[in-house]
Amino acid sequence: MTATLPDLSWDLTTDPGWLDILPETPPIAEDSPDSLPNTTLTLYTPSLVPDMTSPHDKALLNHYSNIVASVLSRHPNTTANPYLSYLVPMAVSNQLILHCVLALSATHWQKLQPDMRDRALYHKGQATQSLAGLLPHVDGGSVDVALVSCLLLCMSELFDGTSAGWKLHLQGAKRLLSTVKSQTGGNLAGHFKFFVKLARFLDSAATTSTCKPPLIDDKTVATTPEPTEDASNDDAAVYGIPKELFHMVDRVNNLASKRGTRVDEASEALFREEAERVQGRLDNWAYDYGGLAGAVASLSPTNDDVLHATTAYEWALRLRLHQITEGYSLTEKVFECVQHILESAQKIRYGSPLESCLLFPLVMAGGACNCLEQRMVVQDRLMIMERTCGFGYVHQSRELVETVWKRRETESMVNWARIRYEEMGGLALY
Repeated sequence: MTATLPDLSWDLTTDPGWLDILPETPPIAEDSPDSLPNTTLTLYTPSLVPDMTSPHDKALLNHYSNIVASVLSRHPNTTANPYLSYLVPMAVSNQLILHCVLALSATHWQKLQPDMRDRALYHKGQATQSLAGLLPHVDGGSVDVALVSCLLLCMSELFDGTSAGWKLHLQGAKRLLSTVKSQTGGNLAGHFKFFVKLARFLDSAATTSTCKPPLIDDKTVATTPEPTEDASNDDAAVYGIPKELFHMVDRVNNLASKRGTRVDEASEALFREEAERVQGRLDNWAYDYGGLAGAVASLSPTNDDVLHATTAYEWALRLRLHQITEGYSLTEKVFECVQHILESAQKIRYGSPLESCLLFPLVMAGGACNCLEQRMVVQDRLMIMERTCGFGYVHQSRELVETVWKRRETESMVNWARIRYEEMGGLALY
């Protein structure tokens, strides 16, 4: 079952335009007993969820189908959206997943529609309670429902930007993926493969907050090879940029977790050796594709936004690696990274599906730039993204960089990562 974007509308008014294509109906004789001159024809449009009576929930499902799903997908081709083709049919057929989808939709909408905050809390509560009842009895017929619910609840918390509840949902997703592996042996259906990608994406996204290796690795779930077109479509929707580059954030943040081991010359030497290995992998991440152009073409050979987003993300990783190794002083190396990030970011049009890929690069550049012109570029783009992306974590990210700028007025060196850790524990940057 596939739900397409234009099909999901709650407007029940009749559009007379389609009547023009029908053959003309012969007039009914005046003396006919079937003649009813005062009768009008009313079209009945069936609801996707007939049991849904709340107008707020109808609005939320419509909002998810027409707005949120498009925001979530980073694929330049808006017609290839697994957040619609997989999740909407599951939500229509399962009450638990429906609660999760409505919670995510309300989380996205709550800043512009404050009344939706209560609906978000309600649906999160209902979903969490139902999931808690399901987990002790998960089997082959329900593991996909449990996994999808965990991931959607994780997204609601992660995208809010102020809650650390996503950590528990990620742990639950890991256990469920292990269950999937034991039951299927890695022979996954198409929708399962998509949810595995989504789980690994969210897990890696969280490493900027945890500064630890991701919970989910190749041993957690093994998948069989899949057709190139299917793989690239789902990769583009989930990652936007080549996933080989995106998952370099795992290695960079894993290195960050070892900074406390630098206690003497020997441990410092070991730390720098590992940093050099990470740098080498970052320098050669696109080797198997024949270079950057080949890696970008594997996702979208005709969309320049993919190239610019990839370039911005790579330079953001280089900047983060430099900070982890050398500290937060504003050196020439830092200025070079900031310049490359902002040049690439400004080439991506406002409202592009790739725009959400810019959050981590913009925060990295914003935390390291030291001139008004660059700060205005970062601030302007984040404010635009608060409207085009909508989720609360974008606003929290802008709050973070503005806090860095404020403190730089009185401090020579400001550690944005410490501010995030101590004052914005629920914020993950990716």
